Amino acid sequence: MDKKKQSKQLPIRRKFGLIKLKNLISLLIIFSLFGYMFYTIGKRKITQYLLKRNAVQTKAVIIDEKNNWGNSPVSHEGSYSYQFYVDGKIYKGDSKDSKLQINDSVDIEYVKHWPDLSRPVAAPK
Repeated sequence: MDKKKQSKQLPIRRKFGLIKLKNLISLLIIFSLFGYMFYTIGKRKITQYLLKRNAVQTKAVIIDEKNNWGNSPVSHEGSYSYQFYVDGKIYKGDSKDSKLQINDSVDIEYVKHWPDLSRPVAAPK
């Protein structure tokens, strides 16, 4: 009688173990998506805050590095990246302007002590 109970309980344990594994994987995927979303929003907000307080303006050159927008691998819409130098080191960013072409120059601003955080300077209206 005990052997019958043990044989019936064993598949249930395996089933629950499988369910727990699926739940764990689902939770990891959900946390990864939320983590990426918070990172993206947080980086943008921190960049805006730091550029308001400690921005340095310089010129950058548009390079042959394409940034696709949204569903753009199909439509090929996007912008080129820009490149600039600080203390002999190369930094890059997205120009976010589809009208700019390779070798055009663009005014940008970057955080003085963190040049990786940069953006194009908005043209006066």
